[in-house]
Amino acid sequence: MPNSQRLPPSTTAPPPETPATEAVLHDPAALALKQSERDLQRERRMLRRLIDIQEKERQLVSYEIHDGLAQYIAGAIMHLEAHLHHLEARESRDLIEGMRLLRAAAEESRRLIGGLRPPALDELGIVEAIESLIADAQTEIPQVTFTHGLPDGRLPAPLETAIFRVVQESLNNARRHAKARSTSVTIEQAPGGVHVCIRDDGRGFDLAQVPDNRFGLEGIRQRCRLAGAEPRIESAPGKGTVIDVVLPLEGPRA
Repeated sequence: MPNSQRLPPSTTAPPPETPATEAVLHDPAALALKQSERDLQRERRMLRRLIDIQEKERQLVSYEIHDGLAQYIAGAIMHLEAHLHHLEARESRDLIEGMRLLRAAAEESRRLIGGLRPPALDELGIVEAIESLIADAQTEIPQVTFTHGLPDGRLPAPLETAIFRVVQESLNNARRHAKARSTSVTIEQAPGGVHVCIRDDGRGFDLAQVPDNRFGLEGIRQRCRLAGAEPRIESAPGKGTVIDVVLPLEGPRA
């Protein structure tokens, strides 16, 4: 019977720690930096989830207004219009005033739907949704232009939402704070993403002295960062404002 030889147990040792690894493991500053990075990632994941929840709630409220309140108002206007020609001129004055108020309510409900989340964003896509923002902005800004060079088909839903919110907040700033006379919105395909640029000729501001109650710019920054990009914001008193960013087609992993 052949002799069997017992092999010694495996004694493979882990690779020795390099000086760089040892420095990281024992340097309090490096450990603190790693922990800060983990905390930042966790906070961004939480913020991303909160924004997703907020968008879903906005969508729900928008549809409730569109399918409920707005339909009732439209029905009331049609009903009153059908009876208007049966009345004498003197009797119709109050009815005409009531119809005017209903039309104002219908316009306000449309504005609320657009501000929350326009159905076009979910049903038609980003170009049609931006066109609705442009139409609203033109009621207060004399000249608003929109150019785009996007491929056919839909972009990823989170990317479309990010583009919409960046443009929406930029136009709101141009209307409410900048008092712009001219604004341009450009959206075009870029390598690996979508280039978004909004320019206005408004009063501008000092980036170092933005009031604490101006949440719009910070909202733009945070949305862009969550999408994996850093926006370029340029402005100076009397020089207008430029908001420019390339949003990647695929955002950062959660």
